[in-house]
Amino acid sequence: MFRIGEFAQIAQVSGRQLRFYDQLGLLRPTHTDAQTGYRYYSIQQLPRLNSILALKELGLSLEQIAPLLEKEISPAELRGMLTMKRAELQRLLRDEETRLRHIESRIAQIDRQGGIEGYDVVVKSAPPTPFLSLHCACETMDEVVRMVRAVAEAGERQIKPALRDKLFVVAHNDQGAETLDLDIGFSLTRPSNASLRIAGDLVLSAGELPAVQTMATIVRPGTNAESHTSFGAVGSWIEANRYEVDGPCREVFLEPITGPTGFEGALVEIQFPVRPAA
Repeated sequence: MFRIGEFAQIAQVSGRQLRFYDQLGLLRPTHTDAQTGYRYYSIQQLPRLNSILALKELGLSLEQIAPLLEKEISPAELRGMLTMKRAELQRLLRDEETRLRHIESRIAQIDRQGGIEGYDVVVKSAPPTPFLSLHCACETMDEVVRMVRAVAEAGERQIKPALRDKLFVVAHNDQGAETLDLDIGFSLTRPSNASLRIAGDLVLSAGELPAVQTMATIVRPGTNAESHTSFGAVGSWIEANRYEVDGPCREVFLEPITGPTGFEGALVEIQFPVRPAA
């Protein structure tokens, strides 16, 4: 028999590992000296230890390994465990590949601009959200601004603060459209069947912003002459990270445009739903 240090050297593991496996009941010493407490192992235990190490290398936990060593799990059950582990590792690989693309994109940004200030794109998801909005087609940006102001002012007057959340502008990008096709309104803190007349025949109706699994987002101050640079930054990021646009762009006003910062200064988050490019 071998003392624990000798057996650890033969097996190429640490004595600490062997003591831990002993505590868990995975690999008991063949003999423990009652007076000294020294652990002794037989070379016949090496195949069992190698099985533990091999199963750990496959990604199984020690809790999963224990019944396997005692033949308490069938081949079909083992196959199922390994299939789940494979799926988990595939997901982790996809996540790491995505992270690598983001790193490469940031390096490219530094090479182009000499820094990283100004435009940090963050990937998010969004749940389905109750939405009180109107649909409109605007000819010019001035008309868009007037409509957004009208909705913001009416909403802040007429929608209870406990129900009203963020002001949204959702831009539909239908090909060939000659007008700006928009949904303008407020996300709500809970579902509501309310409607809201703001001026003439303009009515905000209850609906829902659909869930988005992946969206590229960026935060910028207000809607002003420099806004296009933020959109360009998101577009560059989408292209560099091999995504494509997968739905209408959203602009979320993080601050009230009726406040001191105004329409030109309130923080806005631009959100582009995206998916991996085909």
